Amino acid sequence: MTISRRKLLQAGALGGGMAMLPLGLMQKAWAGSTQALVRYNVLSPEGDKMLRVYAAAVKKMMAKPTTDPLSWTFQWYTHAMPSKYPKAQTITEVFGSGSSPQKALAQSMWWTCEPHSSGNNDAFLPWHRMYVLYFEQIIREVSGEPKFTLPFWDYTGPYSAAGNNYSVMPKQFLLKDDPVFGSLYRPDRNPNSNAGKPVVNNGSPLDLSCMKWSDYSGKFGFCNNIDNNPHGSLHGDVGNSLGMGAVPWAAYDPIFWVHHANIDRIWAGWNRSGGKNPSDSKFLGESWVFADKAGKAVTTKVSQVLDTTTCPYPYVYSEYPQRPKASLQFATTQKKFQLQAQSLVAATPSATANAISLGGKATTVALVTHSLSTSTNAAQPAARSFALQLKAQPAIREYALSFEAIAAASEPGNSYDVYLGLPAGAAPDPEYRVGSISMFGVGNQAMHGGHHAGSKDVAFLVSEQMQKLLKVGTLTDAPAVTLVPVGDPNPGSAPTIGNISLQTL
Repeated sequence: MTISRRKLLQAGALGGGMAMLPLGLMQKAWAGSTQALVRYNVLSPEGDKMLRVYAAAVKKMMAKPTTDPLSWTFQWYTHAMPSKYPKAQTITEVFGSGSSPQKALAQSMWWTCEPHSSGNNDAFLPWHRMYVLYFEQIIREVSGEPKFTLPFWDYTGPYSAAGNNYSVMPKQFLLKDDPVFGSLYRPDRNPNSNAGKPVVNNGSPLDLSCMKWSDYSGKFGFCNNIDNNPHGSLHGDVGNSLGMGAVPWAAYDPIFWVHHANIDRIWAGWNRSGGKNPSDSKFLGESWVFADKAGKAVTTKVSQVLDTTTCPYPYVYSEYPQRPKASLQFATTQKKFQLQAQSLVAATPSATANAISLGGKATTVALVTHSLSTSTNAAQPAARSFALQLKAQPAIREYALSFEAIAAASEPGNSYDVYLGLPAGAAPDPEYRVGSISMFGVGNQAMHGGHHAGSKDVAFLVSEQMQKLLKVGTLTDAPAVTLVPVGDPNPGSAPTIGNISLQTL
């Protein structure tokens, strides 16, 4: 696939350009970038070749001093850093009290992943796309391989053509003392992960249910829900509190980058299927600073990276995911992107009531039933049975179970499987499971002085489960919601949920 130089330049001009580079230098930088390079599956022969280049580059980057923008630690700290010191104190410790271009770059770059530090979740996908894009350029520079591309780890499929389980970590990351791939190994992972067992054995299943959502933003949006699963779930499945399972340490693990190449691929696949990104000026104009392959500051806007074929360094994927069955239809107009909940079916007694505390044991929450007024579309106290109300609704109604203000004092380091309508006293049954809430990143803003509360929202499409419950005929009241911990939360993390609601869309 070839992209013309003219198209690249037009895209940069329309997106505001790379603000810290003059146009002439930008044109020179793009002069040889006329072809979109391909990112391959790690299980492919091409993916293996790329991992060999990657491993050699990682080894070289780890040998560089932290003050070098091309070093492993400098790139790691761009995402987040261990909480031993605040950002300013860490920078002073690394660079001293004087000034330098590298220190100024660290001040602009380090710990800038907004979804993990400020709650700006719409930035989750474009920030990480830029992060991976410039990191990929650095690997090309360090390795001397200008055609290098980061392979992606597709862990959502069951088995590959060769019989390899997709959810097993790629073997190249498990070879501790290997002369070629040893640099890709990290001891701070869940033991089963490094033992070559499916990472889902450690925690939550991984799937593409995020692609079912038809809008980008909000709790009923693609971006919010890909952040939860598979993104957050994979982090927790692979890592622990000193590795992939915790925001401050996640980017230290080389598996982080092939994981995020896959998250980026899913976003591209959702766009190819018809999903539209926000078009407002605030979203498109947001920008961040990264280091280019020369270690110099470069500023890139969101508008420049929404299409991988017109990015500053264009690329495509060897394969793209397809939307699952029962996905919501995309809107025919682009005037508004956030789905609005049409009717409240059931909820916790009040969004302002005491938060629901989660811990190391299952928590069951009884929802309060509301009746639906067809004339005003307003929620009122129930006047007739829950099942009769639902049966009176149009057959095409979609149901969503949402969890708002998921918060913690610090990262809990676990996840919670969600069951809808599980009978009282029954053991967790896959027939009632509707999803999983990853606690990756929850509470991290509070730990690092974010400007917003360290919370997130998650939603699950539960239409199929609601129809099952209606068919059984036991829905005299709103179904209970049961949250079952997958692993104990870290001591002192105190995870909570502000509100749970069942809604029609």
